[in-house]
Amino acid sequence: MAVRGESAVISGKQEERAMLETLAGRLKWERTGDGIRVVIPVRVDWFSAMTGISLWMLPYSTLWVVTQFIHLSTRTSLALSSIAVWIGACLVILWYTMIFTIKHVLTLNPAEMTIQMRFFGIRVRQRTIATSRFHNLRYAASEYGDWASLNSMRRIEIDRDSKTRKFAFGITEKEADALIEKMMEVYNFPKYPQADSAPAVTAER
Repeated sequence: MAVRGESAVISGKQEERAMLETLAGRLKWERTGDGIRVVIPVRVDWFSAMTGISLWMLPYSTLWVVTQFIHLSTRTSLALSSIAVWIGACLVILWYTMIFTIKHVLTLNPAEMTIQMRFFGIRVRQRTIATSRFHNLRYAASEYGDWASLNSMRRIEIDRDSKTRKFAFGITEKEADALIEKMMEVYNFPKYPQADSAPAVTAER
């Protein structure tokens, strides 16, 4: 399991190093035969970032609850409090390291579109859908400010049937224009759904 995880990290880093071309801003891309692959660093909303601070109090709060039921000596309580503070600090560092390494990896060809989410270069979520199922590719400006919530951040939106797929959170308008232009070169996404769309080819791994 550890070897697989390490291999995934190495593979992800090698893949990103191979993408030497800058598309726009922070976006990196490469050609993949008849398609493209784009790495999109994701900006995390203010609320999600701030929740990381609460992790510092989690071990200490747990210790406090335990001491309400189990009597501990003053020396033991101080020792455990010190350990709890260090554990909390480690959790906060881990949280912020994780959220600032989130990336979406878009792989698009005329047949299908795949969007991966990665932490530390490790794939944690992936969804692949037939390209012909999508329509109305667009850039969505921030609704309430990037600090409010993830879903209100600047992003790319694309419709599939009656659902809207959102990705590339925190993308700038310049980056979005460049990304949409490249995506349209690969597949000319229609404004409205096609009546003869092919059945969805969906795979989650």
